[in-house]
Amino acid sequence: MEAGSLTAMVRDVVIHSPAISNPVGVSRAVMGAGYSRTYSGAMSRMKITRIPPSRMAAAGTVGFSVFCLTFFLLMTAPARAETVGGDALASTDLIVQPLADAALLPDVKSETWLIADATTGAVLAAKGPHVQRPPASTLKTLLALAVMPAHSPDETWVAGPKVENVSGSRVGLAPGRTYTLDQLWYAVFLPSANDAAVAVAKLNGGVSATVAQMNETAVRLEARDTVARTPNGLDMPGQVSSAYDLALFARAGMQRPDFAKYAGTARYTFPDRIGDGAHTITTTNRLLLHGYPGMIGVKTGFTTKAGRTYVGAVKRGDTTIIVSLLGIRESSEKAAKKLFDWAFKNHAKVTPIGTLVSPGAGTPGSALDPNAH
Repeated sequence: MEAGSLTAMVRDVVIHSPAISNPVGVSRAVMGAGYSRTYSGAMSRMKITRIPPSRMAAAGTVGFSVFCLTFFLLMTAPARAETVGGDALASTDLIVQPLADAALLPDVKSETWLIADATTGAVLAAKGPHVQRPPASTLKTLLALAVMPAHSPDETWVAGPKVENVSGSRVGLAPGRTYTLDQLWYAVFLPSANDAAVAVAKLNGGVSATVAQMNETAVRLEARDTVARTPNGLDMPGQVSSAYDLALFARAGMQRPDFAKYAGTARYTFPDRIGDGAHTITTTNRLLLHGYPGMIGVKTGFTTKAGRTYVGAVKRGDTTIIVSLLGIRESSEKAAKKLFDWAFKNHAKVTPIGTLVSPGAGTPGSALDPNAH
């Protein structure tokens, strides 16, 4: 058989692997000699084009063997792991399974969102929960989960001369001044200070080391949609998360007393940049600031690329609801309130569409250990 004939035949077996921002739930279609088959959960879309019998005969036995081997390998290749939290969460559309007496979902102007019961982990409704988008400052929740277990809030850090070079929201750290980690956490969570987030990372061993720990923590939480590139969530190519992952971070974080304390504080007295005085810093979480019933945290965000982002938790009685939103096109307060209002009225009137995977107890001293520091 001529090399050209074999090459031409092999070209009829085409594997398409388009670049995708979110591989979760992508379908793979396999089309063969006279039939087609589709199954979900794979990373790529594969197509096998039928080779005409005349060409098969011309290719000869060797060519046919190559084709059969290729076909076998493609058909028997293991599919990607199932979607975290359940296959239904692979959808990029609105997902809900209402019972007869459930109210319609509110009109929320947000690219993606998720509502979950923090106690049971049940996902009640969602829109594109695994779609990857820039998280903005909601990523600071992952910073906290990565760093808090290893450091006491009494530890101190001296601000260096370059701390003022951080863009975006800042608390105003003074070069040469000593701050406790406790003070820095309040600055991270309340006014979402990017300079304070960098300071936490430097106290923790450096920005690069901290970002690596953030990604390791995301892996342990099974937050597979998240890639951290910065400690503060400022826009960076390749830095993404999802509504599902933000809910995982909030759920794991609120199990820690220290995380819950900072996330649930509306106001704090912080040292002035100049002199020995102090001033009040205020949370950017307006549902917390305005006293929305049961609000206990967690974090807001905004950048030019991400738009508005939000993850929050509300507890009423024995029920704690987490909502997370990315790409919000109205006020974060208004969008989140719509979801919370609906959730508390309808959480018993829907069939869960998936689950937040359990953060587990974690190993001693890990980001999942609520007793560490």
